[in-house]
Amino acid sequence: MESSVRAQRILQDLGVERAFSKGDRFLLVGPVYELRRDPDTRVRMVFVRVDKRDVLIGYASARAGGPWTIAESEPYTMRSLGYYQRRLKRIGDWVVTPPAEAFLEL
Repeated sequence: MESSVRAQRILQDLGVERAFSKGDRFLLVGPVYELRRDPDTRVRMVFVRVDKRDVLIGYASARAGGPWTIAESEPYTMRSLGYYQRRLKRIGDWVVTPPAEAFLEL
């Protein structure tokens, strides 16, 4: 994946690189939103590892306690990161931001 230093730093700060180095293929990050058109569905940003070099960004959805499924994704760039941050705010209402402790290694 060809990307800028800033894009790589964001992946590192969000814990994406660490999760992928442990063998995870998916990583949900950021706040959880409830869809305005379907309040039983929640959405959240997701990073997907395609192979060692390629990372996709998009969003995943879950229905009332069900499993998360990827709804949409595209190659990760700074532009696509901004797009999905804005898109989630546009289609949903903020519900909860998971506690920061969940992202820290102690």
